[in-house]
Amino acid sequence: MKKSDAKFPFSMYRSTADGRIVNSVCRDEEMEIIEVIDGRARVQIGTEVAEAERGDILCVPPSMMFRVDSIDGPASVRGMVFNMSILEENMDPFDSEVFYMFYVQAKNKIVVFDRKHPVHDVLAALIEESYLEYSDKDVCYKLPIRANIYLMMTALLRYYCGSKDEGEKMVYHNVLRLRPVIDYLAEHYTEKTYIEQLAGMITVSADYFTKMFKESIGKTPIDYINAMRINLSMQLLCSSDLSMAEIADTIGFCNPNYFHKIFKQYMDTSPLAYRKSSQ
Repeated sequence: MKKSDAKFPFSMYRSTADGRIVNSVCRDEEMEIIEVIDGRARVQIGTEVAEAERGDILCVPPSMMFRVDSIDGPASVRGMVFNMSILEENMDPFDSEVFYMFYVQAKNKIVVFDRKHPVHDVLAALIEESYLEYSDKDVCYKLPIRANIYLMMTALLRYYCGSKDEGEKMVYHNVLRLRPVIDYLAEHYTEKTYIEQLAGMITVSADYFTKMFKESIGKTPIDYINAMRINLSMQLLCSSDLSMAEIADTIGFCNPNYFHKIFKQYMDTSPLAYRKSSQ
């Protein structure tokens, strides 16, 4: 890889299959934008699942396990994978706040940008342009791809920032208010945590904290923590030979039986079955 590539690593691909289209994968520092270009697909991001059809676009945030399977016959997707650091380096404080809200929401709720969505056409056109540039690899082809990634993220962030709905504005305000908690859990979600402890970080009661968290993030604090633990367990199931007991201990569950119960509750399959299907 050349020095210029290291500053802004990216790649694009197209994959077609009847069954598994994209195998279980996690990109720690990179975001991926997936477009279904033919057929229908089931997209799993973390513990969330959505069905998508031709033309639909989805965003996969960094550090999330995801996989794509076809539905009722072959399907094709193409993806753009890029490192987020260059975007963050060029954001002013307000832009960073909007990006943070987008990132938190994307981690906890799958949004399918279908043909009726306000930003769909912009995203689709920029993905197509980028794919052609990446395929042809003409002189300076990386420059328009970089520009297109900026334009895609600008369209997404302006959409989220420009909401006129008062309920949405309150959600985004509360996400920022919850940032100390969210940042803390990102580092300590495998440890034992109490609601009172989290509520104290933003100086509210435990009951009010739980209500605000659910309304803003879309999950209760316990569901949020469990989803992160299950996401980590999926990484370990796919990339290691650790036993169920070792994985349960690593992600913060008290024993393998409890890990099995929670995993099946969120993923509708057992940890062992998930490991076998992913391999």
